[in-house]
Amino acid sequence: MQLDILTQHADTLLATALGVLLTHWRERHVRRREERTADTAALGAQVDAFTIALGAVRAVAASNQVLWERPREKLRASTIVGLGLIGGWARADAGGSSAWPMAAGLADAAHLLSREVHASKLASVNLHGPMLQLGAAATPLLRHPDERLAQATDAVITAARAEDTAQLDAAVRALARASREALAPQPSLWARLRRRRD
Repeated sequence: MQLDILTQHADTLLATALGVLLTHWRERHVRRREERTADTAALGAQVDAFTIALGAVRAVAASNQVLWERPREKLRASTIVGLGLIGGWARADAGGSSAWPMAAGLADAAHLLSREVHASKLASVNLHGPMLQLGAAATPLLRHPDERLAQATDAVITAARAEDTAQLDAAVRALARASREALAPQPSLWARLRRRRD
């Protein structure tokens, strides 16, 4: 009797079981797609934060280069120190206040030189904050499962520390390629199967 009931309703039981399996598969597929979308959005935000921090590092480094490291600026600082030496010497010699006018000139020059060195060091310290931001923004990218993205991020940080613009530009291009590949949507199962067949 129970066997008769099962055989009479086998098509209903089979359809119900098939419906449950298809519903489960569809829900799992939708959940995985949502997770991939969220992961892609988070990775995009991490890459954006790293790019912004890198821009801040490059801006501060460029301003330090313009303000302190160009030959013209070094010549300006040397000229100021030289003028301080001559001015201090002339002032001490004209006023008769010192028996050694050259020592007075050297004291003024040393004072001006120490101010220039102090200002240059402060400018270098200003790079510390953006470098910390760059390191903080790089942390999740360095831990990313995509090895190319992690290696490209490490190359950018290494190049930023070395202050070599050509190396940094090449590392940034490699990071852009790796991030585009990591952010690219994965092809569907059907697209992968078609690619294999072709």
